[in-house]
Amino acid sequence: MARTYWNIYYQESAGSWIADGTVPRPNDTLSYDYQSNQTTVQLADGSKAYITPETKYTRNQLTFMWYQDDGTYKTKIQNYIINNEYLKIECHTGTNFIGRFIGLKSSHLTGQDDVYDLEATFEWIEE
Repeated sequence: MARTYWNIYYQESAGSWIADGTVPRPNDTLSYDYQSNQTTVQLADGSKAYITPETKYTRNQLTFMWYQDDGTYKTKIQNYIINNEYLKIECHTGTNFIGRFIGLKSSHLTGQDDVYDLEATFEWIEE
């Protein structure tokens, strides 16, 4: 099976998106979790009411995992984190992940020069 790549863009100060190449499709599944911000209140008669704030839900962070990176994407993601880049990642289905990488864990594969398994945490702000 051929490896697919996702387009990645960073946002310049004027607000437009600048293409910054690609990243390989993650080697693991992505969980698209949403968490409601509703509050449950018990009424005097014992029934429940729900209070829904203006921000109705939040998204959980996405975890991207790549296996056997040669250091290319490790460096790229590190630089995004160091530079606090606001990013748009466009996947093969056309879904856009807009947000920031906020963490990177890299595991050097023992006995191999510059080969890493990567786990990057992405704070998904909007689609």
